[in-house]
Amino acid sequence: MNTQSLPLPTSFALTLRGYDRDQVDEYLAETRDELRLLALDRDAALAEAETLARRLEAARTENDRLRVRLDRLVGTPADPAAVGDRVRRMLELARTEADAIVTTARRRADAILEQAAAVERRTAARLRAIDDFLAHAEHLLAEEPEPMAPGKHLAAA
Repeated sequence: MNTQSLPLPTSFALTLRGYDRDQVDEYLAETRDELRLLALDRDAALAEAETLARRLEAARTENDRLRVRLDRLVGTPADPAAVGDRVRRMLELARTEADAIVTTARRRADAILEQAAAVERRTAARLRAIDDFLAHAEHLLAEEPEPMAPGKHLAAA
């Protein structure tokens, strides 16, 4: 989330002796709520990144398995002279089909890899923006004035 899109007031209304306490309290409450939402968004982005990492690993494993299978099929071709025309034709069709399956699997694996990489990049950018906002908000909250005793207002002090 971009911190520039948040409605952060640049100043608070001045009262007789200081800032309007209700306005400051409301601002701090809104900031805390926004922090909670950002933390939830960050956690969801991390979970999504973990899911995509698992999918990516599964795609890589499947791709490796298919490569081993293809190498085994290509590495041990049947001798066409030892078989009849009908069997030779069946072998050619099987090879063609196997090549098509491997090509499709490679394309699917590449597409999954590209999608996972793009989502991971977007997730990393979102997490950096959230971290920047949280750091800024924590800084603002650290500057929060000490709470006054009940019943006392800045204007009455």
